[in-house]
Amino acid sequence: MFHLRITQDDNLPGKTWSWHGNRWHCGASWIEPYRHPLTEQVALTDGTRIVLASAARRSSARPSRPEVAVVSPGDYDIALGEVRDLHDDWTTLEFQPGQRVRLAIGTACTVPQYLAVEDGVLHGSWDLANLRGQQRPDRLDALAITRHLALRARYSPATFWRDVKLLTERATADFCPDGSLTFQLPEPAEHSRARALRTGADPIRLFTDLLELAIHRIPWTGSRTAVQLSGGMDSTTVALAMRTAANGAGVTAGTVILDAERGAQQTERRRLILEHIASGWSSLTVQACEHLPYGPSSRFSEPVWVSPTTDIYADALNALSSRFAAAGVRTVFTGIGGDELMATTAAEDTGGWGGFEPADTPPWLGPAAHALLPHIDTAITPAAVVPETTLMAKTVCGPAFLRHGLWPVHPLTDPALVRFCEWLPLEWRRDKQVMRVILARTGMASKVARPPVIENFQQIITEAMRRHGVPRMRQILADGSPLIEARLLDPDGLALVAARLEGGTPAAGDHEAVFALLADSALTCR
Repeated sequence: MFHLRITQDDNLPGKTWSWHGNRWHCGASWIEPYRHPLTEQVALTDGTRIVLASAARRSSARPSRPEVAVVSPGDYDIALGEVRDLHDDWTTLEFQPGQRVRLAIGTACTVPQYLAVEDGVLHGSWDLANLRGQQRPDRLDALAITRHLALRARYSPATFWRDVKLLTERATADFCPDGSLTFQLPEPAEHSRARALRTGADPIRLFTDLLELAIHRIPWTGSRTAVQLSGGMDSTTVALAMRTAANGAGVTAGTVILDAERGAQQTERRRLILEHIASGWSSLTVQACEHLPYGPSSRFSEPVWVSPTTDIYADALNALSSRFAAAGVRTVFTGIGGDELMATTAAEDTGGWGGFEPADTPPWLGPAAHALLPHIDTAITPAAVVPETTLMAKTVCGPAFLRHGLWPVHPLTDPALVRFCEWLPLEWRRDKQVMRVILARTGMASKVARPPVIENFQQIITEAMRRHGVPRMRQILADGSPLIEARLLDPDGLALVAARLEGGTPAAGDHEAVFALLADSALTCR
C-alpha cells in the first residue's frame, strides 16, 4: 500500500519521522501510503523503534492516525499486534535505527507491494510503473518471463526484472545496513479437505452467512459503491449478498458486455438480476468490441511502457473504471476468487478446475524458455491462506483500480469462506453447484443460473488478435524483440500463429498469443 524511497542514512539513531501532506518524511526519505476512505494509517514510536502501517478499514468509527504517536514499549507491541490481528489486509514498515527496515504484509494482499534497491536506496510502490528506473533491460528474470509466456503463472516474489521483487503474502523483507534486501517467506498455511455432510444438511445458509459477514463488516456506502456484475455465478452471488446489507441501496452495477449472442444473453440475464435486486441499483456497461487490445485506441498500441501484470482486457476495464469514478464511485466489489472457492482437485475430478493449465507448450515459446520449464515450480511461495491464483488476480487488478481512485473488495477471497468451501463435498463445488442453487432459490429464470450459451472473452480476444495482434506480431518479427534476443520467444512459432490467425484458421490457444505481445510491450515501446 506504499510508494516509498528510503535511505539507510535515515535509519540511524536520533532520526525522526513526521507526517506532512500525504506522506511521512525523514531527511531524504519518504513513504506515501495509499489514502482512501476504506484505508487507515497508523504511526507509532516507543522512542527507539518506529512503525508506519496502512491497512484496509474494518470500521468507519476508527479514525486514521498518520501522525507519529509516542507510546511506551509495551503499548507499542500491543498496538502493532492489533493492526496485524484485527485486519488481514495490512502492510507495515518497522524501523530499528542502525539495524534494519522491515516490511511485512498480511494475508489479503489487495494491493501489491513491489520493492527494489538501487545504489543503496530502497524504492517501493504498488504500481510497477513507479519503478521504471529499477527495471534494467540487462537484468531480466528469464524464469519469470518463461512462466508468463508458457501460460504457467506462479505466485512468487519474482517479476520480469531480477532487481524488482513482489512482497508476497505473509512475507517479510529486510532492508539491511549494507544496502541489501533479503526476503523471508512464511510457513505453509494449513488447509483442509472435503468432509461429508450430515444427512439432510444444507450448506447454502452457512455459505451465504459467511459471504454476507465478509461484505457487511466493511464500511462501504451504496451510493459510492459499484459491483462488477457480469451476470456470471461469482459476481451475481456477491451482488445478491450486497443487497442484504443495510447500506446496500443505490449500488452501481457495471460490466463489460460481450459480443454477438453472448452479449445479448448476458444483457438479458443482467436485466433479470437487477430487476430482482431492485434497491435503486443502476447499470453501467462498456462494450468489449469497442476496446479491443492492440486496437487503434488501445493503450497497448501507444508508445508507452506497459506493466507485464496488466490485464489483457485492460482497455475495456479501464473505460469501465473511468465511468465508475465519474459517477462518484470509490469502492468496487468483484467476484474474484469464485473459481478457486469451487475448485475441484485433480484427484477428485480430472475435468475440474484443478486441471486448468494447458498440457502443451505454446508454439511461440523459445528454446531458452523450454529449457526452463522443468524449473517452473522453483522459488515459489509456500501455500497461502487463500488460493495463490486469487492473490495473482489481485496483483493484476489492484493497481488498475487504484489509479482511478477506486478501492477493490474481493469478498469471495475471505479466509473463513475459503476454509468453509475446502470442507464442502465435491458435489457442492463441481460446476459451482452452491452458487447455482443460491441463484435458483431466488426464483429468477433458469437461464440466470444456467445460461445456454457459454459467456467468455475467447472469441473477442481471438478477433482482437486477428485484426490487431497480427500486425503487432509482424512488427515484432521485423524489428526484433528482447525476448527473441534472449531466446525466450521463438520467431518461427510466432510467425506460424500469426499466419493461422490472419488466414482465419486459428488453432486452439492461438488467441493466447496476446500474452506474448504483452510481454514484449513490457520490455519495448513500439
